[in-house]
Amino acid sequence: MIRSGHALPIALLLCSLDAAALQIVDARDGETVFARISQKELTRIGFERGRIRRVTGNAGEFLMEKDEERGHVFVRPAPGITKPVNLFVSSDRGTVALLLQPVDAPGDTIVIRESRAAPARSERAGRHVRGIKHLMLAMANDLIPDDVEVRETQRAFTLRAGLRLDLERQFMATDTVGEKFRLVNTGATTVEISPTDLYRSGVVAVGVEKGTLQGGQATNVFLVRERRADE
Repeated sequence: MIRSGHALPIALLLCSLDAAALQIVDARDGETVFARISQKELTRIGFERGRIRRVTGNAGEFLMEKDEERGHVFVRPAPGITKPVNLFVSSDRGTVALLLQPVDAPGDTIVIRESRAAPARSERAGRHVRGIKHLMLAMANDLIPDDVEVRETQRAFTLRAGLRLDLERQFMATDTVGEKFRLVNTGATTVEISPTDLYRSGVVAVGVEKGTLQGGQATNVFLVRERRADE
């Protein structure tokens, strides 16, 4: 999952999307942007100006309801899906890729604010998000990007009672570090794992392959954090 730092505030609430909680994401045609999506409740998605004409994604990863009158959609992850959900959302002006991280939070509203000429800040933010996404995909597929240094390591942490987190590999990029962990349920009872369990200061993305672990089972965990100056 990727935590966004560039969902910009707006001065006025949108009349067409009147939910109490809003995530505002700026995007142009062809860009990928990050947002959070409720794990268990519906999240409403719409454009600031215009209607959603088409939504494309892996059908088995999400459930969707359409509001044809307003041109919005309501989305939530399919049961058992904890990794980021990738959707391509099209309006009359273009298509935006949404990388939606499921979180344990109430449903809210995602507003996509389209721009034909994005400022330099948005360009840099877009490149940063794409870099994080590519790093997560590389770790999940056991690939090594050309501009990344890989460090093999063996360190163990306790996530909570009965859950051991083994750090196996680090992917050192220019301003971020990807870390591959093996999460082991050392207890005898079944436990539920949420990406929010892995967040700490500096972490910008978390992915968990398997959200439910029976006693003795293990799963891969992928984490991206900001790189410190001394690394």
